[in-house]
Amino acid sequence: MRIRNFRQIDIPRLVQLQQLAAEVDGIEAMNAADFAEWLLQLELEAEFNVFVITDDDDEINEWGQAGTLEGIEGETVGYTVLQLRQSQHSYHFLCSGAVHPLYRRQNAGFALLICALNRVHMLSSEFEFEAELAGHPIYFEALLPLNDVASERLARKCEMQPTDERMLEGMRLYRREL
Repeated sequence: MRIRNFRQIDIPRLVQLQQLAAEVDGIEAMNAADFAEWLLQLELEAEFNVFVITDDDDEINEWGQAGTLEGIEGETVGYTVLQLRQSQHSYHFLCSGAVHPLYRRQNAGFALLICALNRVHMLSSEFEFEAELAGHPIYFEALLPLNDVASERLARKCEMQPTDERMLEGMRLYRREL
């Protein structure tokens, strides 16, 4: 599997993944037009803050340092969207996304969260000194499906704890302080 940055041509596949995962997880899916519009919002900076994972086969493809061979790429099987939300007393980097049900429990979700966490470290470096001086914590968070028994294990692998905050029906918010 390979992780790469989002491209606009990914939107139809991400819509499919979002809707399939919502059906399997027993939650309400965002409609296709709203989902596509959300990904294209300028403030989201999707080309930097949305990551997709593909089912590339390492044994078939010989990978160079660039990560993919020109014109050869597997099908997108998951994604995560990273958003910065700031409250009065803290910063929250929230990951939300989906992994195709057939690729769950194969570390695709873990890889996406680690990729997002690396991005968070880069982004938070711009203001972590000021946040520390003000006593404002910086949190890394993920919305994971309640109906997927692997969600808790995934959160533990990322050193995240469940919260009691309700954000989206059928999902649980997990958090860790950076």
